[in-house]
Amino acid sequence: MRAAATNGWRNQIVVGGTRWSSKAFENQTVQFSGATANSVGSRFLHASRIARMPVTIHPESDAFKILNNEGVWIIPSSDPSARLKPHLKIGLMNLMPVKPPTETQIYRMMGRAPVHVDLTLFVPDSYAAKNTSPEYLSKFYKRWSEVKSEKFDGFIMTGAPIETLPFEEVAYWNELKSFFERVRETDASLLSLCWGAMASLYYFHQVPKYITPRKQFGVYSHANLEPTNILMQGLGGDVGVPVSRHTRWDRADIEPLRDRLQLVLDSRETGPCLVWDGKLGHAHMINHLEYDADTLHGEYVRDRAKGTPTGEPIHVPHGYYPSDDPAQTPQHAWKSAGQVFYSNWLSAVLRRKAAGAPGP
Repeated sequence: MRAAATNGWRNQIVVGGTRWSSKAFENQTVQFSGATANSVGSRFLHASRIARMPVTIHPESDAFKILNNEGVWIIPSSDPSARLKPHLKIGLMNLMPVKPPTETQIYRMMGRAPVHVDLTLFVPDSYAAKNTSPEYLSKFYKRWSEVKSEKFDGFIMTGAPIETLPFEEVAYWNELKSFFERVRETDASLLSLCWGAMASLYYFHQVPKYITPRKQFGVYSHANLEPTNILMQGLGGDVGVPVSRHTRWDRADIEPLRDRLQLVLDSRETGPCLVWDGKLGHAHMINHLEYDADTLHGEYVRDRAKGTPTGEPIHVPHGYYPSDDPAQTPQHAWKSAGQVFYSNWLSAVLRRKAAGAPGP
């Protein structure tokens, strides 16, 4: 098996102004500065753990077993002392049809972060999952009405396979509007992903989405337009990011909102990737730094067998397989960037909480 061709973003990452290879970054002890250090205090951190702190997980979940085997620091949610420790309380609205892989990916990012995270899983009240049993949802998830009155420091909202629908035609759109208003009222931080990012940017800033002629699919180079932004510190000038969607944003809709929004990651090939609303503390991320190494492969195999929602034949994901050969094993080239990005976001949550805790 040949290694994938080396691009500027594939094997390099910048920490505290120093450029490291991905391998060195994951195996060396370096001093973090900027957003992370400002929030947790300057200290030496093992980079592969990003100031590793625990994440609270249900002990019977798939994520608990997988991440425990990986050595991620986990506290069982059944441990009565878990929530007595200083932590960030984060709500995860998981709208993906198959829940466990997304749960594991987000838990992994939280478990390699600079703060103890207590993650609450929930879905809208009227949400009905086609590929997840009611028993699973009842055991591991809450409904929005059950958690709405709780205090959260921040929320993560995933995508959903409904991106070609107008927002107003989504069955639970009114509940999402209630959720967005609660986020605003409590001054909680928000990280929205994929379709979730499209929905949140549309709700808060009326930025529309556009259907693409064919699926944007693969690992694409993105320019770090704002390297001093709290989300971007340590990520260097070019960042390779997994992309998997049938819709996009247009820069022309974002640029007039520069007094409110900051475009921080952008691709010449697939368009805007990450938009930051510093006043509200919202990060709208249309792509997937949390993806596992084989996630795009699984989507490629699925789409080859079942077709794409828009009906066009699926193409080999761009920049993903070595030599564009699906028989070869892809590299997890964005792994380090993903860990830094999610730690940076949690640092932003910490800063916002320190400035003024969310209200009731």
